Amino acid sequence: MKKKKNRFWLFVFSLCPGAGHMYIGFMRTGLSFMLGFLLSLAVVSITNIGALAVIPITVYVYAFFHANNIGGLDDEEFAAMEDKYLFGFADMDQYRLKLDRKSRNIAAAVLIILGISMLWNVGFGIIGDYVGWDNPVIRVIYYTLRDDVPRVVIALVIIWVGVRLLRGKKEEIVEADGNRAAQVVAESVEKPVVEIEQKDDQKEA
Repeated sequence: MKKKKNRFWLFVFSLCPGAGHMYIGFMRTGLSFMLGFLLSLAVVSITNIGALAVIPITVYVYAFFHANNIGGLDDEEFAAMEDKYLFGFADMDQYRLKLDRKSRNIAAAVLIILGISMLWNVGFGIIGDYVGWDNPVIRVIYYTLRDDVPRVVIALVIIWVGVRLLRGKKEEIVEADGNRAAQVVAESVEKPVVEIEQKDDQKEA
């Protein structure tokens, strides 16, 4: 049951993602934040990809402020707040069934990239242990592939997205111009017909 409670204890519980929401009765919201935080931590730990640490940090900060903002609402606004699952936890099966081909391809590509990164970290760690991390060639290859290659990939993805956005904007403009031209042609064809009908009516009169 949702109920406004002591703001101090809400602050204390909100230091643990999701616990603050549960303290004031938002059990589904709190469970969603807690699972989202723990799962993102597990992904970072398993994949050993440091850049993914931004996800659990973002979830933690957002959950903290979200819980305290809810606690600061007046009684009417607090009562109107809906306790619901977040991040698709309530409808995971439905979302899975509704994924179109493009979304499945994107998800597959992300999973493949994560798998390759994990294999790379494990494999190169073994090589480094055998050859030695003092080897300058090993260090150059490792840090180049760890730091520079991901930046290049991200830069290419950003450029690709920008080009797609520009291309989509041009297609919208061309489509709008085509629709406008078609409307003008239709009006020009329809107008003489109306004028001829009016002239015929005048002659008959």
